[in-house]
Amino acid sequence: MKTFLRRHAGAFQFVFVIAVVGSALLLSASLQPDASAVRPKAADNRVSVSVVQPVQTAFNPRVKLNGVVEARTVTSVIPQVGGRVVDVSPSFRPGATVSKGDVLFVIDPSDYELAVDRTLAEIEIARSELARLEAEAAAEREVWKSNYPERPIPDLIARIPQIAAAKARVYSGEAARAAARLDLERTVVRAPSNARILETRLDAGQVVSSNAAVGSLFSIDSLEISVPVSADELRRIGPVEGRRALIAPPTGPAIEGTVVRKAASLDDRTRLGTLFVAGEDAAALTLGEFVAIEIDGVPTDNAYRLPPAALTSRDQLWVVKDGQLVERRVEILGRESDTLIVSAFDAADGVVAIPPADVRAGLQVETVMGTQLASGQRRVAGAAK
Repeated sequence: MKTFLRRHAGAFQFVFVIAVVGSALLLSASLQPDASAVRPKAADNRVSVSVVQPVQTAFNPRVKLNGVVEARTVTSVIPQVGGRVVDVSPSFRPGATVSKGDVLFVIDPSDYELAVDRTLAEIEIARSELARLEAEAAAEREVWKSNYPERPIPDLIARIPQIAAAKARVYSGEAARAAARLDLERTVVRAPSNARILETRLDAGQVVSSNAAVGSLFSIDSLEISVPVSADELRRIGPVEGRRALIAPPTGPAIEGTVVRKAASLDDRTRLGTLFVAGEDAAALTLGEFVAIEIDGVPTDNAYRLPPAALTSRDQLWVVKDGQLVERRVEILGRESDTLIVSAFDAADGVVAIPPADVRAGLQVETVMGTQLASGQRRVAGAAK
């Protein structure tokens, strides 16, 4: 017996190896997916696809964008006269809001009050000189008339040039008085508009010079939203000026807005256009914050609703025509929940709801009952062929 086992040991090992390999092959075959369960095949090897027949519908597109709040201009606060600051308003601090005409700070008016008084004295001197000359001119006329009744009195004797110069000094003094009063008024610096303070570099006791900035602010009414927009989005919006928009700040409720204009050139880096949106409640916006924007587009009655799975690329889907797949390029108008909105197109015998993995033009297919249709109802999209 032992001799027999030794003699046939090699044969037993070969049979064992064959048995193990066979078992492995059988196990591998049993784990392979059933192709017929994944995608049913027709008798003539055509692929079965589910199609939907899109229903024409009306659609009011809303283009969703993002923008940043900007101010058309930032105003530097520059006093027009110099001097020592005697009072600074508590509102003249970064972040504070001021109304048009509110006092920001006050410069010592003493020197400017003295300047007004000095011009008053100069005016009185000029008027006194004018009165003297007019009196002398009247006396000279009487003398001249009695001595030379037939001859006209010369201008110099009648004091005509001197009187004109005296009147000019009176006018000059009055102009100097108006300028002094204007400088006196400018010692009180007021807000030029309803504004928010960006920065200040001022406190009581500080000496300021004219034409030197001591802070900056921006008008609340100048706040608007700069919104980058692509050519495709512009096309969906249509004529932009006057379009209604919904502005959603990061905090607080949404506010209504209007597209006021479009930039005259594209951005050098992104090659995108720019829209400017003004909010009806500009005070609810914060300079520099990012906001979400929804702009009403051009309404259309010529749109289709489709399942998003029908797309095989950004704008490509497939339809069935005479039992074959045909490619279609569509214009995406928007999305609503789990529905894709596209411009109407030639749907032939139906749109493939879920294109097969080996999708290609001319692929022979057989249509089966569609899934949920774009209209929200169930119906047979195509008869089995």
